[in-house]
Amino acid sequence: MHSSIDNELDVESCVQRLWRGKKWIGLGLILGVLLAWAYTMFATQKWLSVAQFSRPDLSKVTHYYQELSKLNQLSTYSDPASTTDNADVETVLDAVYQTFLQQLASVDNRRRFWLEQGRADKAESMTPTRLDRRVASIQFAAGDKLHGTVDTLSLTAESAASSSQLLKRYLAFTDQQVMDQVQQQLSAAWQSEMTKIEQQIAFEKSVAQAAYDQHVKQLKNEAAQSDDNQTKAAINVVEQTGPVASDSLLRDQARLAALQSGPTSLKPFTSWTMLQSPEPPISRQSPRLPLLMVMWGLVGVIIGAGIALTQRVKKKE
Repeated sequence: MHSSIDNELDVESCVQRLWRGKKWIGLGLILGVLLAWAYTMFATQKWLSVAQFSRPDLSKVTHYYQELSKLNQLSTYSDPASTTDNADVETVLDAVYQTFLQQLASVDNRRRFWLEQGRADKAESMTPTRLDRRVASIQFAAGDKLHGTVDTLSLTAESAASSSQLLKRYLAFTDQQVMDQVQQQLSAAWQSEMTKIEQQIAFEKSVAQAAYDQHVKQLKNEAAQSDDNQTKAAINVVEQTGPVASDSLLRDQARLAALQSGPTSLKPFTSWTMLQSPEPPISRQSPRLPLLMVMWGLVGVIIGAGIALTQRVKKKE
């Protein structure tokens, strides 16, 4: 019976011990807060800049749309008098924006950006470890229409100003990559269309030549049978004229001549519409001084309380 009572916690005695050792608790609190403050002074700071965007409007990619419309009008399977074959606006805008998003989230694109920044800033050596950290500092989050979210890009840097500036540079860098890729796709589509028209022209010429040879052969047979001077004169006219080009052949030759000039170089364009500009952040992402002061202060209080209780026990002994 006495042993169970002896093992019970004496709350009143503990409170008295803590009160007598309050200087240790206060000292632990102060030390914890000071350590938290000192840590934030020397720890690497992280400032997060955020940009949000959506699909561009037609005014941003007008030149590219015009080049696509021109290509579609000159297509082998299009009717020059029809306007229904022009590039669909929505399809073009979606294609450009999807190319932008793919480049934006690409690890290779981020790596090329930081390597270029490293070459521009010769004072900083871009080691593989540093490069991996820089690549991870850029994060892309795809939007979800069902949940009302938009496409978001964030960049973490060591200062508020640099995080905003670097994010703007990355957007401009990605825009250039998109423009280069779109230009390559347009040139490839242009060349493919030229190849198809050249093949079509070669086929139409072979058909016209076969028809011409058949007609000349028929006239010669008639001339040999009848010895008609009129037929012989017709043969001379046909031979001097040569194969007759059909309307489709003339149209394809005109298309080929128009395509041979090639697509014009695209003017710089923006493949997105900004919803939230990457302004310098107001507060840093890490380290968070208030949170660290609270956490380390609590740790200091706990350590101080332990010392106070231990000191009291030693006095009794």
